[in-house]
Amino acid sequence: MFVKILPPQVRSRIAAGEVIGYPADVVKELVENSLDAGATRIEVEVSGGGKRLILVRDNGTGIHPEDVEKVILEGATSKIESESDLLNLTSYGFRGEALYSISSVSRLRIRSRYYQEKEGRQIEVEGGRLLSVRRAGMPVGTEVEVRDLFYNLPVRRKFLRREDTERNRIRDLLRAYALACPGVSFSFFSSGREILSLTGAQEEERVAQLLGEGYERIVGERDLLRVRAYVFRNARQGVFYIFVNRRPVRNRNLKEFLRKVLGYRTVAVLFLELPPYAVDFNVHPTKREVRFLKEKRVLSLLREILKGSGGDLDIDFLSQEAPTYRTGFRVVGQIEETIIVAQRGDYLYFFDQHLLAERIRYEELGEGSEDVACRTALRAGEPLDRERMEELLRRWGDLENPHVCPHGRPLYYRIPLKEIYERLGRNF
Repeated sequence: MFVKILPPQVRSRIAAGEVIGYPADVVKELVENSLDAGATRIEVEVSGGGKRLILVRDNGTGIHPEDVEKVILEGATSKIESESDLLNLTSYGFRGEALYSISSVSRLRIRSRYYQEKEGRQIEVEGGRLLSVRRAGMPVGTEVEVRDLFYNLPVRRKFLRREDTERNRIRDLLRAYALACPGVSFSFFSSGREILSLTGAQEEERVAQLLGEGYERIVGERDLLRVRAYVFRNARQGVFYIFVNRRPVRNRNLKEFLRKVLGYRTVAVLFLELPPYAVDFNVHPTKREVRFLKEKRVLSLLREILKGSGGDLDIDFLSQEAPTYRTGFRVVGQIEETIIVAQRGDYLYFFDQHLLAERIRYEELGEGSEDVACRTALRAGEPLDRERMEELLRRWGDLENPHVCPHGRPLYYRIPLKEIYERLGRNF
């Protein structure tokens, strides 16, 4: 399937919001593209924790020369064609905005040689603007070089963490994909130093490569659910690597389920396989979160498979009403009638209500309307009911620039829930 531009009705069905927040988000999108291209070897290099340089190289099938210039266009994808494809995803990626988003906030170079061609094609892009196209001598595969991430968005750039924090995020991400795709070789270098080197292996060998020996292997099948689990007992703290149809995912109910069944001091690698139509990866733009068509049923079947390795499970918490995904946010409340607090996925967001309303008003009025937008927007100090806050957050997802106000101040600040849990001495 060659690259095409998705029609508006399909783009509107794909979860809105930011795709690129950290260097690890860039690596995730590029690695998924490599895997979808059938790569058996993926090399990642970074410097400055990915702030200065991210380089991802693979030996996949490459990009057709006629498509190289298209991949940076908004809505470009080779992975879906219609709305029905969103319900039957078999590839890792489907967001057409990935390379478009990356190219908009960096200095980007893409080199790719399609497997049926004798030479490759190279493009250079800066801030979303195509600078050059040329031929490139190279082996079959693709190389994407991302430099100076957020160079044109200094406010967002300063929100990035320390170099070692960003590097560790990338390392953990690559470990997850190495578990998901054991047959693929992964290497990771940071500022010239080798951090990770894994040759292709069988699934059990890959688990041992990353987590060691001494695990209990559990395999089972119930109805349409197939499970493979690798369980390490008596760890210092519980860690769960969860994969649904080979995709690393997050699901709070599933994680709580595993804690109750397998114990809070257990490390486990869990592979679930379900028909694509029974799983929704479109809950969040990054596709890290997952929602099951019949979650209570899925966990009930999973319990039957795992029950020999743990006690009975109290599943009363599964009967609670599922959260709404209309906006992707769950409103927590308002601080001093100025800050909107909301949760989405594994993050807690703090929005300045005036700056958010100002940005919305500015995009309604058009260029040159900064002062009018400021004067007529919702003010700090105004009490808001839940419906009004949800409406503002819904409109935030539709903004052309959802990150800063017309004067350059950040609209929001977000904290990983994991960081809050860790500071309170709890496992997340």
